[in-house]
Amino acid sequence: MRKTLEAFKMHRTPPPSKSSLNNPATCIKKFAILATVVLSLVTAPHTAAAQTQNTLPDISAIQSRIRAEDSIVGRAIATHDFAILQRYWSPSLVVNGPTNKIVNRDQVVESMHHGGLNYTSLKGMTELFAVTNGVAIDMGHDDVVTADGPMAGKHIVRRSTNIFQRSGDDWVLIARQATYVGFDGAILGGTVTTSFTPPLPAPEDAAVHAQIDANGRAVGHAIATMDFAALEKLWSPAMVVNSPGNNILTRDQVFAAMREDKLKYESGQVYQDAFFVSKDVAIEMGHEDIVMANGPMAGQPLKRRFTNVWQKVGDTWVQIARQATYVGIDGGAVYGHPDPTLDLVSLAAPNVTPTTEVDGSPEDVKAIEALVHSNPSDHVTENVSFTNIFGTVRFGREEFIQRHKEIGQTFFKGTTSKSSITKLRFVRPDVAVVDVSGELSGFQKLYSGLPVGKDGILRNKLLLVLVKENGVWWITEFHNVAVTPEV
Repeated sequence: MRKTLEAFKMHRTPPPSKSSLNNPATCIKKFAILATVVLSLVTAPHTAAAQTQNTLPDISAIQSRIRAEDSIVGRAIATHDFAILQRYWSPSLVVNGPTNKIVNRDQVVESMHHGGLNYTSLKGMTELFAVTNGVAIDMGHDDVVTADGPMAGKHIVRRSTNIFQRSGDDWVLIARQATYVGFDGAILGGTVTTSFTPPLPAPEDAAVHAQIDANGRAVGHAIATMDFAALEKLWSPAMVVNSPGNNILTRDQVFAAMREDKLKYESGQVYQDAFFVSKDVAIEMGHEDIVMANGPMAGQPLKRRFTNVWQKVGDTWVQIARQATYVGIDGGAVYGHPDPTLDLVSLAAPNVTPTTEVDGSPEDVKAIEALVHSNPSDHVTENVSFTNIFGTVRFGREEFIQRHKEIGQTFFKGTTSKSSITKLRFVRPDVAVVDVSGELSGFQKLYSGLPVGKDGILRNKLLLVLVKENGVWWITEFHNVAVTPEV
């Protein structure tokens, strides 16, 4: 049975638990990392949107100020001047990032420490700038050439939206979305190893969250029934959308898209990955799984990342902005108008080396040797899987670190370790397999079941699978086997 957006909006999945909202994602626009805007819409083949209504008088002065701040932030990123970034990035900054993960300000900074935000060139192209009741909205796209990773050296494009709020004389970044067009940004991995934590909510935020969820359902019903009068109450006259078709739409243009049956779905599910409130602005981020009811890709399962921005006006919350961008495809093609900012290179398949053995650089060999002889807990990925000498399998960085602390204080307390690499091979320039032989001696106590030889030495064979992300090698697979001692 065909379902319209009404059914689509009714199927809203609440945020997952903290443990399921993991890591890696990093990205900036105009050399700044942020996130953005509102509602579940689709796009029409209209080109850029016009001016929106604004309550602040001098929009050009505000835009000039934010551009100047962007330049300062760009230099701060290049020089790792985190004091400057703390000034212009809100403590509650949340990013719906290019690798299709939600990250906060601390995770962005962590990524920079690990070599993230590494570009050969990056140009932020503003297609619309507006100020609505003290909130500045910058929408457009980024032209990007990454310095490393599977898309290194290629011209790629991502749709982006930045949301700013006034803080004294400054305009601070509170949210951003940046999503690549034409390929799935998840292949770029990331350098964030910690879990996403949303900004600490105020007691009243739960009521705000409930109200906005109710508004979302009301919007879905109004779209399904073509109730424009209801939408005029729920959507600000100044609402703008960085649309799934890779162009900017005003509210009137969204209405036109509805009249042209552009917002028709066979099915859909909304997954809200993050929600937070900053003063009079509420932001929800996540992804949508949809099947279009018509158009060139009707009947095909599609995914898009979204950010919705709401603002409190009087006693009500209205939608003022949204970005929704398809993952892995050119959204313009979904509506019959491919994105003109893309070229054949940006849509080409990522640079993937065949899975035959390749030569590693001397620098990589040296880095891996240092890793093998250091504390493995410092070098594991967030989703590492590991098997210990007893055959117990565990998953995750926190579990890995905790278990190694425990054995260091019990089984292996006071021991001396020796290890050597018996074989190192590179499957790809960014994937390596390492075979390691190790010995542990000097046991203070021999626990039952510990396979220690007659000479007091526990010998083991360790298999590591390493991945390189933004210039740093990480352990993603850790398989330890004890060598059976002689009888």
